[in-house]
Amino acid sequence: IPHMHDFFSDLPEPIQVEIERRSRQRKVCKDEAVYRQGDTPHEMYQLLSGGVKLCNYTPDGREFVSAEFRPGDCLGEMGLIDGLPRVSHAIATADSELRALRREDFNHLLVTYPQFSQKLLLALCRRLRLAYGLNAEASGLSLQQRLALQLYRLGQSHGKRDDNGGLYIGLSQEQLGRMLGASRQSINKELRVLMAEGCVELRYGKIYLKNLQTLCEQYERMLGAEQIAAAYESIT
Repeated sequence: IPHMHDFFSDLPEPIQVEIERRSRQRKVCKDEAVYRQGDTPHEMYQLLSGGVKLCNYTPDGREFVSAEFRPGDCLGEMGLIDGLPRVSHAIATADSELRALRREDFNHLLVTYPQFSQKLLLALCRRLRLAYGLNAEASGLSLQQRLALQLYRLGQSHGKRDDNGGLYIGLSQEQLGRMLGASRQSINKELRVLMAEGCVELRYGKIYLKNLQTLCEQYERMLGAEQIAAAYESIT
């Protein structure tokens, strides 16, 4: 889905100009928090450069990553709608620059421009649909099956294609584990199963999807319905 996490870019130019006029620039260093779990929301953000992850921590300190944002993506808007405290930490994964839009300006855009409200609603519906799907997967699928689905989505959204039609996933096994709530050792074990099935390879510390179609054929029952994933323009 193009612009799945970026509802600004599909807006008419006059509204985009208004957003830019009402926004301020904010820079954060790698590992710095954009906001913390429990914070009162005062702003929403659009990532201009760098990267940001949404994460939570278990009582024993293990990190669980629920989302990874790339340049163009928007985050933090839900708190401006319901006014409730932040439910996750938003942490920069690299030195980053963001556009910050205050609650007052967000509300002005919401009531002034119907297109703004419509695009926001569409973005939230897509995220909710994805969340329902992930919850169902966590309840009913094995780790191997969930890993296959996650790799398929990452291939669609973050993969870098090579001359042979394969895709490199720029995430470590530890990062995959944080996304799926599993240890690096467990992820490695399940990756070996996928390797034996001819779906993936490990190359130079990166995960290589030999062919998304192969992954589809192996896990046709789960991938039969169209998967919800962000489609970034950098994928070629």
